[in-house]
Amino acid sequence: MTNEIIDETPEIWGKDYSTDSSTVERDYDAFAATGSYDETFDEWGYVGPQTAAAILRNYVPLESRILDAACGSGLTGAALNNLGYQRIEGIDIATELLALAEETGAYERVQRVDMQSFPLPFDDGEFDTVNFIGALTYFETDQILRELCRIVRSGGHVVFSQRDDIMRDQNYGERLETLERDGLWKRLFGTEPMPYLPNHPEYGEEIEVQYFVYEVL
Repeated sequence: MTNEIIDETPEIWGKDYSTDSSTVERDYDAFAATGSYDETFDEWGYVGPQTAAAILRNYVPLESRILDAACGSGLTGAALNNLGYQRIEGIDIATELLALAEETGAYERVQRVDMQSFPLPFDDGEFDTVNFIGALTYFETDQILRELCRIVRSGGHVVFSQRDDIMRDQNYGERLETLERDGLWKRLFGTEPMPYLPNHPEYGEEIEVQYFVYEVL
């Protein structure tokens, strides 16, 4: 099943990923429709949701209003909920995944949002925190990060991950520093590369992930 899923959804994996939102939507809906989305990620050794939630807990009070951006099937929302967070909203482009996310019971609300269409449908400073895990890969520019800063209140946080190969090959750290120089945020925390999908045949030890916490200014 694992290889079949990868073959059927090639544009969301490895080095040949797409940044076209309609393509990403199509592939993730197809993946969700298999009925084995969460189980497959578990087989691949994916612990991003739990890792991100544990990091977030060090900076974000339990009463905070959190947007789980690109929430997928709700794995990260469930991890946050397990730590005691209650005020969580989820957005994603894939309706099949949103249906799964809603079933977790972790969210006050879920809605379909194309995060490549700006502005996002939220007010300035509407959230205390945005959690954005496992999806920054699919965005070509830093405009999405600027937009997330807009919808988080001053003093709030943006918690996100990025693949280490993209950090390295695209000098992505410079983009993050540019936002800092522009006065949008300041870095509070960042990890070294960590395992991402260690049992995925196109990732293994070749593609890892880094986690970051920034405070919005």
